[in-house]
Amino acid sequence: MDIKSPKVFETSDKAHADLFNDMVKVLLENDTGLLDQLGGHIDDTKPHASEAEKKKWNESQLYKITADDGKYLISVPADKNIYDAIKDKGTCTFIASPGVEDSPAPSNAYLRGIQTVGQNNIGTGFAVDTSGNAYYFYYNSSHISITWTQLPTAAEKDKWNSGQLYKLTQDSGDRKPLPTVLDGTDILSLPAGSYYAAGQYLTNKPTTNDSSWFNIDVRTAGTRKDIRLWRSFDNMYWFGTVHTGGEFKGWKRMITDADSNLNWKFPTIGNGWKTYKSEVNNDYRVRVAKDALGTVTVKGAIAGGTLGDVPAFTLPEGCEPVAPFYNLGVASSTGGFKGPQYSRQYIATDGRFCIQSTSSNNEFIVVNCVFKAKEG
Repeated sequence: MDIKSPKVFETSDKAHADLFNDMVKVLLENDTGLLDQLGGHIDDTKPHASEAEKKKWNESQLYKITADDGKYLISVPADKNIYDAIKDKGTCTFIASPGVEDSPAPSNAYLRGIQTVGQNNIGTGFAVDTSGNAYYFYYNSSHISITWTQLPTAAEKDKWNSGQLYKLTQDSGDRKPLPTVLDGTDILSLPAGSYYAAGQYLTNKPTTNDSSWFNIDVRTAGTRKDIRLWRSFDNMYWFGTVHTGGEFKGWKRMITDADSNLNWKFPTIGNGWKTYKSEVNNDYRVRVAKDALGTVTVKGAIAGGTLGDVPAFTLPEGCEPVAPFYNLGVASSTGGFKGPQYSRQYIATDGRFCIQSTSSNNEFIVVNCVFKAKEG
């Protein structure tokens, strides 16, 4: 488009004509500039907004879920309730003051939450109070209040609190080895759990100077402690209790049917005594055994030795009597009197078994007695 220039205004009053002509000149310059800008805009291949963009803006959601400064959208004062404040809202954030009637938080705690899905009288959401408790909530159109559930639930927490946290296996699924106790460990000081002692010398064991392999199981109830201990090589089993106040009640050993079997030992006889031999060829060797309850049994028959406080034989270690023990035994049936004779026998606490006297000759002396061994 061409811009035509107007004719110059001429008059006999040159001063007024110049003023008019200068004004027209300015107007023409402005029009030319505007025409250049319009032409540039027409030639621009990048329009400011497409129809699709304008449609997107027109259909955008204008509802706020927070205040303009990013804080909560709804504030519920102490004399109001959360349900009434949010039941007709969509997604929104809210804060409830301490003491709000339907707040699940402690009475001195604020509650901050977000309603994630909502329409009139239907909603769900989450909230956290300033004491650190978390909740989820929901309500439906038939409800007149919010249903709150603490996360995790009380039932879940109780289940975890009473659950066993000790692993039975390693993370790979292989059998988990029991922890090993160290040399010098006091068994009575072990916390609840299962352990094994692989050759360690432990204190307060039921045996002394014993470096056997032991399995140890400790259970606690309040200040009381139940300890079970078994030795692997012979299956011997003990149990003990540390009572209230730390008083240890001592070890008790479990007795089994195998303990009723007697393991006979045959001490060496001396001081002139010999094993009695009869015509029927019975085995009269002196034999000694102690059962699991500490009862010692001595059997046999000897002849021809020295009387007095010299030992005919010595009892095996661990079979010594609690106190000096006197026994009346059968002696030879021949001699100056008719019928069986007797002998006086003395067993010392060091294990010496002596034939002090007899009512007849020394054809044979029967040793047959039972007594309680002293504790070792």
